[in-house]
This record gives sequence, structure tokens and C-alpha cells, in this order.
Amino acid sequence: MFLEVVREWLCPNKCIVCRSFIEENSGVGLCLHCEEALLERNLCPRCGKPYGVDSSVCSYCNEVPRGVTRIVALFPYVDFYKESVLRWKYTGIRKYAKGYSVLMANLIQREHLDIDCLIPVPIARHRYFERGFNQAFDLAEELSNYTSIPVLELLERAYDTKPQSACKKEERAKNIHKAIRVKEDTKQDLQIEGNVPINIALIDDIYTTGSTVAECIRALKQETSIQIQDIYVLTVCLAI
Repeated sequence: MFLEVVREWLCPNKCIVCRSFIEENSGVGLCLHCEEALLERNLCPRCGKPYGVDSSVCSYCNEVPRGVTRIVALFPYVDFYKESVLRWKYTGIRKYAKGYSVLMANLIQREHLDIDCLIPVPIARHRYFERGFNQAFDLAEELSNYTSIPVLELLERAYDTKPQSACKKEERAKNIHKAIRVKEDTKQDLQIEGNVPINIALIDDIYTTGSTVAECIRALKQETSIQIQDIYVLTVCLAI
């Protein structure tokens, strides 16, 4: 792990996805080949998944958590893109968050997304101590630097759960149920601001079934007086 991090810092002009060398570093950290693979074409305007251009109805939208306005992802959760996000998540190459955030900032601008605050999805305490960081919070902070949208670290894990990646699809909702709550020290401030409808963006690294997102929404709606208008989900990888 240590050598992996050292190699990444010694070779800063490597693509954050396939790790090929980039002759001119644009600040995004992607080679031209991987940049062409961004999820931008033939996408459902709500769930963000690609579907046939001849289809009149998206077959995936019935799986989107209630209340979600739109899911926006950079890459499909496959191949080099999956390896990239897992490398960021588990080997501590935190500079990846900067590259991902530049791409997300471009998406927000291009799609004219009206977002009032960025809310990172929390991770379990023991996983935070193991890694030393919450990748969703890092991504939110970097994205805030480029967009000036404030980060509100409102959510925390109420208790540790089995990793969602270790659960079958039908087990995920039960595993995460009531495992996320609003931080006590933020509730008073939220009560004061709760009369103005706002648009929020939940920030995470990987979106699969939506169970964790649904739990975050439940906590925000049940434990605060915030009037939430639109809910966006911004994620690096999307399971398709």
C-alpha cells in the first residue's frame, strides 16, 4: 500500500483510471481514451444509466429511491473504472478526489444543476480509522473548491454494519436500515434554516442499489425540519 501511494506521487501525470502516462496534464487526470468513456451519451435523465435510444421508457427508474430527482455518475462500475475507484478507496490515493471533482464540476455546469449544498455519505467509524479518511467527504470538499457549493457534513453512522459490498442485493436495505442518522450537534442549526426549501446533492463513491442513499434521505427527512426540494446523487461509479 505504501509503495503504491509513493508511485502515484512520483508519477503525477498518470491517468487516474488506467494509469497510462499523460503527456499534458489538464488537471483532470484522465487520458483521452478514458475521457471518452465518461457516462455522457444515451443516458436516462433520472437514473443516469444508459439505455437504448429507441426505448421510450427506462427500465431502471423503478429502482431509484423515492425522492431522488436525478443520479449523475462519471463512469460505469466496470473494468478500469471499477479498479480506479477501489484503488482510491482502499489504498489511500487521495489525490484521485481532485480529478474526479473536476469532472463532476464540469457535469454540474453543463447540466445546469441547481445545488445548494453537498452532503457526503458517511462511512462506519472503524472503516474511517482503518483508512484515515472518508472518500465521499474528500470528494465533496474538492468539488466545493471548484463550485463554491458548501459542504454540510450532517450525517454519521449510528452503528457499524456489514459492508454493503458483502451483501446480496436483497439484503442491502435491511443491512443499512436506521444505520445512518443526523449528527446531534448539527440539528439546532438545521432547525433555524429549515423553513427555506433547498436542493441537496448526496456525494458518494459508488452507487449500486440505492439502499444507502435511501437511508440518508430517510434520516434527513425524519430527523430534521429541512424542506428538501430536489435531491441529486453525485457518484464516481454507477453499477449498470
